[in-house]
Amino acid sequence: MRSRSILLAGSAFLLVAGAASAQDPAQPIDSQTQQQQQQPDQPDTGPVDTVPDDLAEEDSQAIVVTGTKPRGSVIGDIPPENTLNSRDIQATGATDINQLLDAIAPQVGSARGRGGERPVMLLNGQRISSFRELRDIPPEAISRVEILPEEVALKYGYSADQRVVNFVLRPRFRSTSTLLRGTVPTEGGFVGGTADVTRLMIGEKGRTTVNFHAEDSGMLTESERDILLEQPPAAGSPDPRTARSLIGSRRDLRASITDNRQIGTLAVTGNAELEHTDGKSLVGLDTALLEPLARNTSSDTAHVGFVVGGNAGKWDWSVTGNGDAAHNVTKTDVDSTDLRDRGITNSLSGDVDAVANGTLFRLPAGDASTTLHVGAATIHQDSERRHEGVETSNSLGRTSANGSVNFDLPVSRRNSDFGALGTLTLNANAKFEQLSDFGTLTTIGGGANWSPVRRLNLIGSWTREEGAPSVQQLGDPILETPDTRIFDFTTGETVLVNAITGGNPDLQADSRNVFKLGANWQPFPNTELKLRADYVHTTIDKPISNFPGVTEAIEAAFPDRFVRDDEGQLVSVDLRPVNYDSSRRDTLRIGFDFSKPLKSAAPSQAAIAAFRARRGAQAPEGGPSPVGGPPQGSGEAGAPPREGAGRGGGGFGRFGGGGRNGGRLTFSLTDTITLVDQAVIAPGVPKLDFLHGDAFGQSGGRPRHEVEARAGYFNNGLGAFVSANWRSGTEVDNSNGEDLRFSPLATFDLRLSANLGQRFDLVAKHPWLRGSSVRFEVTNIFDSKPKVRDSSGGVPFNFQQDLLDPRGRTISVTFRKLFLPPASFFRGNGAGRRGGED
Repeated sequence: MRSRSILLAGSAFLLVAGAASAQDPAQPIDSQTQQQQQQPDQPDTGPVDTVPDDLAEEDSQAIVVTGTKPRGSVIGDIPPENTLNSRDIQATGATDINQLLDAIAPQVGSARGRGGERPVMLLNGQRISSFRELRDIPPEAISRVEILPEEVALKYGYSADQRVVNFVLRPRFRSTSTLLRGTVPTEGGFVGGTADVTRLMIGEKGRTTVNFHAEDSGMLTESERDILLEQPPAAGSPDPRTARSLIGSRRDLRASITDNRQIGTLAVTGNAELEHTDGKSLVGLDTALLEPLARNTSSDTAHVGFVVGGNAGKWDWSVTGNGDAAHNVTKTDVDSTDLRDRGITNSLSGDVDAVANGTLFRLPAGDASTTLHVGAATIHQDSERRHEGVETSNSLGRTSANGSVNFDLPVSRRNSDFGALGTLTLNANAKFEQLSDFGTLTTIGGGANWSPVRRLNLIGSWTREEGAPSVQQLGDPILETPDTRIFDFTTGETVLVNAITGGNPDLQADSRNVFKLGANWQPFPNTELKLRADYVHTTIDKPISNFPGVTEAIEAAFPDRFVRDDEGQLVSVDLRPVNYDSSRRDTLRIGFDFSKPLKSAAPSQAAIAAFRARRGAQAPEGGPSPVGGPPQGSGEAGAPPREGAGRGGGGFGRFGGGGRNGGRLTFSLTDTITLVDQAVIAPGVPKLDFLHGDAFGQSGGRPRHEVEARAGYFNNGLGAFVSANWRSGTEVDNSNGEDLRFSPLATFDLRLSANLGQRFDLVAKHPWLRGSSVRFEVTNIFDSKPKVRDSSGGVPFNFQQDLLDPRGRTISVTFRKLFLPPASFFRGNGAGRRGGED
């Protein structure tokens, strides 16, 4: 009843929104072109000292043509749910793509995937071979970021189970960036550090990115936090907490290169990467030798990838490919022996995909289009295990061939003879995948993209998909970890058990049905406020799940996974993934995104004078000015700059002259409401309800609400960005009366940033600060940690706060330096054309 009420309220909201929009005569534009009118392809003219002005040509001469999409837009007529321009990106304070994705997490999340997937990434509206292609691109090189619904993925040959993020780069950009970051928790225990060096060159003939990355973090043990023991050690005995790590040490070294070139009519991209990681954790105390037992891990990986793209008539096509090799080793000390348990995994994988998108025929409402996709992949994994001196091996391989087709059929178009329904496009898609170890899996789906009135877009879709477990879920080496803390919901006690992890070769393929209804509405034509809502209904047969909490129902369904002693004490549990019988989950994601430009201060006369003095001193005798000639709008070389002299006018025009809108205020909020979350473990076993008393895992049940909020401010080189996450409390009911209460949890993160290069007076006095920035970050400001209580108000030992969140509040300081061509210093938008050249 409650879920129906919510859906009815949502429907009423959309009807009211549509009525309000229909009465607004101020936006006589089609949904296909509304985005470019509201968010034209203009990277802004605000204070971006860290951006060379060779790209300012894009700013000063951007032309918006009605009916023509901005450069780098995606295929099709589904408009972005939100578009971030360069100032919105600055307001996040992000120093890399991963931080940027975290900043917009409320907008790119989805309830349609299998869990934990990244959104589909595009670069300039095109497919990429892997995330590595754009991971190391500095945020300053990004012109805009478009966030689109899951259905757009179909037009690029992907499944419609994750949102799409399209990164559009500036047409010209050159820089060398260095980054140093140190991280330490306020409670102490360990220190972490990161170093990055990146060279990026973007020009008319292509782009090149070279990156070197190093990361190191120390170990945190239980003795460095307030961990209580059920049985304190005897006098004179070593503290077992010194032999157990909460966070293991980790070291990561990586080198990568990506190169893109235009060869005739073809765009060709290649990338390669080498990476080594190793780590160490402590798993317990040797009872005989009284020394810590350690687990050491190491991983060496190599990657190559490519993309080739072009067009033939009305068809755009691309071919992507990847090759990966990995060698992973895990060594675990064994109690009272010189032997080590060892697991070794070697894997080789490769894939190639070809995608073509084009027009089939013309209809009165527009062009009917299709996307064709074919691909093949192979993976081979060899694993060896030595346990208690006995060696075993396993070899798994999988080859697959897949193909898909997607059709888009325009039914009506606003402002045309067939515009009575607004803008309506129907969609149908189908996919097959032939797996060497599972046979043929199929996917079919369909949907509609409807814009009944201006600034309101509705999407409905249905998908039936069959999915196989991964090779890792099937064949990862089996590891045993002694003395692992687990809460036994059956007895209401925290116990130390032998935990078994790894792959499960008996897993079966699942089959899921997903129905989605989504809406995106901009209520006011001249205000950057967008409301969004998605309802997703998912049912799955034979769902693949990580092993849940140790409860009576789970033990009854999988009795062979548990070993108890004569007194009923749990001594061993097999935590490898399993198939449930069926499951259902209904979610409603609602939220909004808001952005507002802010006026920036003009540079002082002292800064202008200092700039002129240094500019004159640097100019070569008889040669051109190092800034590339007179600024547009100045009349002649050396003429005084005219502050705010139009777009690009004046030597300081792009740095906030005349109180221009150079800053940004942003806010985003999303609430994921779980309406239903149920599962049938096995036939004849009572249904589990994770919202009402059943354990979803060791962290309790499923929260009803999960709220994500982001707020950013950036102006005059100074910025602040706040992230907030809140989840509602849950309960786990046990038949033995040992019920558990998981309290609501709210965490807040703060990021303060200072782009020193935009503090004009400071840079005029200290030119070496140009391109420099400092970030100060506090994660989990209030040191909030999960709180769990049993029926008597006590805290079970396995749910101590420092066990659930040992890291707590951390502080990070980042110094970043962007080395830019000297000609781009303090230049106006039109000041010559040499700023992007070294």
